[in-house]
Amino acid sequence: MKQFFMLIASALLLVQLAHGSPHMKRESTKVGSPTQLISKENQPQVQLMITTVGEIAKLSKWLLEKGSIVVNNAVKDLNEITVKDELLQANITRMSKIGTEASEFKLVEDEKSIGKLFQYMYDFSAMMEDYENMPAESKLRYTLKTALDNNGYVNFEREYEQKVLILLNNFDNAFAAYVKALTPEEKLRDSKLLQWHEDFQAESDNEKKLEKFGELFA
Repeated sequence: MKQFFMLIASALLLVQLAHGSPHMKRESTKVGSPTQLISKENQPQVQLMITTVGEIAKLSKWLLEKGSIVVNNAVKDLNEITVKDELLQANITRMSKIGTEASEFKLVEDEKSIGKLFQYMYDFSAMMEDYENMPAESKLRYTLKTALDNNGYVNFEREYEQKVLILLNNFDNAFAAYVKALTPEEKLRDSKLLQWHEDFQAESDNEKKLEKFGELFA
């Protein structure tokens, strides 16, 4: 899940951008950020961002559906442990809450529902990031890892990583189509965004490429 939860928070901002939210205008003032060049008046850019949000939403929906099964089954195993310390119980409670919310969520195609999807996805990804950042030798990490791995976490994470690569590839194709339609004057106007894309394409490390992708929403 590393890095992905940051994209979810950013996608929330993109949803607001698509609807002309003042909050998005405040968030997009970071100097040098590619997002700073995206405005509601530039319809091709907005459409590119809407397409990108759609791709992130599809991956988020899949993650919630599949990930909640893994987490909820792991919670069942963890609840069978007779003696639990306070920290383990706190993690079980958090996993149960987030896993239950994720499994019960039904996506409806409106701004409020998509916002809720990304919020649940942010919570889920943050939870898994906290797990992955635990010291490898800790008893808590070992206990959680055993429960998660016994319920398909390794295969789930592997499939997730494959889907992230598909998302990045789909975005690259959409961006290439956007650039192809630009006039020379528009390319000059979008020079910072185009330079960002060149750097994005040049990155060969998948994790760094995902980080670079996140810069689009920074």
